[in-house]
Amino acid sequence: MESSCKVNTIRCKWANYINYTYIISKAGTKECLIVDPAWEIKKIIAYLEINDLNVKAILLTHSHYDHTNLVGALVSAFNAEVYISGIEAKHYRYSCKNLRHVEHLELLPLAFFKVRVLLTPGHTLGSACYWISDNLFTGDTLFYEGCGLCDTSKAASDMYDSLQFLKDTVSKDTIIYPGHCYGVYPGQPFELILEDNIYFNIKDRSKFIDFRMNVAKKNLFAFK
Repeated sequence: MESSCKVNTIRCKWANYINYTYIISKAGTKECLIVDPAWEIKKIIAYLEINDLNVKAILLTHSHYDHTNLVGALVSAFNAEVYISGIEAKHYRYSCKNLRHVEHLELLPLAFFKVRVLLTPGHTLGSACYWISDNLFTGDTLFYEGCGLCDTSKAASDMYDSLQFLKDTVSKDTIIYPGHCYGVYPGQPFELILEDNIYFNIKDRSKFIDFRMNVAKKNLFAFK
């Protein structure tokens, strides 16, 4: 991958939801990328203004509202392009101004960044991760503490494949930036997650599916 870039982590909250929006920039440049803009527009705009940044593109890991609700406001302010997997947009009928569909393993040359798209279905049919330099933005596919909710056994099977794909594809020193956290702050190396995340330690597909579908959901919104 290309040389490293700066990742600014913005913790954004509304009601019971806490999401992490990421602004990716490079020294000496004014264009940036935003991943999954959510909830607190004033906080995001303040960072952009203080650092004199212009939003070149918005990258959406999936179409759930808590990851997309500021897209319209940011597109209106910066006329940024918006990227989401074609499968996600078509299946869930997601649309917005300046929308572009992306495919698995597609390389996006955006401003001063090279963005590799990794399609990782499971939480949704078209969930995607974005690999930028030595950073991976995983949305609700992968958290330090687990993986995203799966609505069906088929989705859980897809999640099993997606996590195995990440394990086989992503270098261990890659820094992981998820859409939520449940206690461990975003920005941890993949190597630690491979060791500590139980979903990487369930080798059998059927056991993985059973565990993912039966695990208690009472702490679903116990975000940190």
